Amino acid sequence: MALLAAPQLLVIFGCLSVVYALAVYRRYRKLLESIDDFPGVRTLLSPASKISPFLPPIPGINLGRDFRWDNKYKTFQEAGWDIYAHVSAWPDKRVGYSLADAEAIKEMALNRAVFPKPQIRLIEIYGPNVVTTEDEEWKRHRKVSAPAFSERNNKLVWQETVRIVNEIFAEWGDKDAVSIPHIVDVTLPIALLVISAAGFGRRISWREETDAKPPPGHALTFKQSITTVCNNLFLKVLLPEWIMGLTSKWSRVRQGFYELEAYMGEMIEERQKNLGQPADDADHNKSDLFHSLLVASEAEAASGAPALTPRELMGNIFIFLLAGHETTAHALAFSFGLLACYPDEQQKLYDHITSVVSGGRLPSYEDMHSLTRPLAVMYEALRLFPPVLGPMKKAAQDTTLFTYPASQGNTKGASPEQDQRRPVIIPKGSIVSIHVAGLHYNPRYWENPYAFKPDRFLGNYNKDAFAPFAIGPRACLGRRFSETEAVAVITMIVLRYKIELNPSLFTIIPGESPDATRERLLKAHQVLTMAPANLPLLFRRRA
Repeated sequence: MALLAAPQLLVIFGCLSVVYALAVYRRYRKLLESIDDFPGVRTLLSPASKISPFLPPIPGINLGRDFRWDNKYKTFQEAGWDIYAHVSAWPDKRVGYSLADAEAIKEMALNRAVFPKPQIRLIEIYGPNVVTTEDEEWKRHRKVSAPAFSERNNKLVWQETVRIVNEIFAEWGDKDAVSIPHIVDVTLPIALLVISAAGFGRRISWREETDAKPPPGHALTFKQSITTVCNNLFLKVLLPEWIMGLTSKWSRVRQGFYELEAYMGEMIEERQKNLGQPADDADHNKSDLFHSLLVASEAEAASGAPALTPRELMGNIFIFLLAGHETTAHALAFSFGLLACYPDEQQKLYDHITSVVSGGRLPSYEDMHSLTRPLAVMYEALRLFPPVLGPMKKAAQDTTLFTYPASQGNTKGASPEQDQRRPVIIPKGSIVSIHVAGLHYNPRYWENPYAFKPDRFLGNYNKDAFAPFAIGPRACLGRRFSETEAVAVITMIVLRYKIELNPSLFTIIPGESPDATRERLLKAHQVLTMAPANLPLLFRRRA
């Protein structure tokens, strides 16, 4: 049979393309009809497509990776409601909904049968865990994991944080001012060392010797392996295993993940042998998360329930590392950046701390309940710069949510007309996301939401409209761990140093408003979590 000529092939290809385009368009129109064309965003490309994050934002074509963050509450105002629908033509066949309505979010979070969490196998790097599992399996993981976050562990977090910050002070010595080119280069190692001590039970000094040798059977020290893992999580999630062997850098990253797995395996074996033996100072009274996790797992086994397997133990301690490292470090970084931009707020914070911690003594864990303003500063930083922008659920059946009209001003509250809720049809299979930035910048819940006002967290506020730790039964187990660490760091540093803009690395404009300075200084981007792009600060020693 004779081969088709090139013009004939082009005609066939063109006809097939037209047929496919018409099929995609019909599917798109059917999706719109299924939701009564509820207002929102319409694009050609779905955000779930693999190419979408790598393309620039193009109206009607692609949202871009930072759409949620860049627009915050604006998209809701344009749609007219505190829920908006995102319908795309290709390649997804589902409708996406974004929620900035606290009541609808709470209903979704509590109704886990209708809105189950999609499985996130990408972060099962070492095994199933309390974040990636669902239903009965999740309940088993949570029952074992929750007791690990105890008051004893919180106290250990405080003690280790104070120890680490004091080591930093010793390194800085008596310098009048310490220039920090990027504050994350300080906060990330702090968070890493705290999770190493209070999570794994392994103390690491602020400046471990660069020539430290790994123990027998290891190619990296524990600090080298855990640092490699924490600094390359995105790479590990993004690249298949075989690709990581193509370059020497990627091979070292892969080795770091292997090494941490080996260390965790040894720790499980060693600690299982020592369970029930008396505690001593060397193991911090066995208050770290790893030990508590093992104890709880063994207790479950003793009661006849299945214990966590070594792989599940590794999966859970790793998810604690993942959740407790970047998020706390970046919350601290944004907190310090905001305090530098708003010196009046920093003075309020210093006055508050000195009213609680007087006489030149170090703050103690017992002061934690009185140190309300450092926690308020952290909360306001988390509100303005939420670590995760769009935690998702999937509608398991056709259902309905109700929502308010979008607020159009900056005044908290609503007029009678704005209190009229309307139903929103949620077809089975829809992806429903908490739009955390939209929620945190919604004027219905936050007066003048773009302002830095820690005082808003010192009084009554709508806790359902504050979601940096998620909402409902699956809220973050390590919330108190993170809060304890952050309060200790902020208190220790503000007691000794004024946090200022770094004039050698950041242009200071005389007479510029704090809000304008913040806009220039605190540029953020989303990788695994929200992070400052570049944040140079100066720490000036107090007299």
